[in-house]
Amino acid sequence: MDCKTACVLMSAAVDGEISFTEEQDFLLHLSQCKRCREEFDDAKKTKMIIKERIIRFRAPQALITTIMQLTDFNTRETEETLLYE
Repeated sequence: MDCKTACVLMSAAVDGEISFTEEQDFLLHLSQCKRCREEFDDAKKTKMIIKERIIRFRAPQALITTIMQLTDFNTRETEETLLYE
């Protein structure tokens, strides 16, 4: 893998959204390329900072009820997982 390909996969790799084969190639490249490894480390740190600082709010019950009616889902578990960000 070259740096250009690694750069294209960087965001997906941070999110764990690449295939096993892509991940193996990507990690091999990182082990051999300091610049890409540092960029990947920075991307992971950035994601962690954003994740730590994001504020999540519970959706208003009226919104949850409307969505549940429109989608025909009526389970309590589903209602509890709906968040408004």
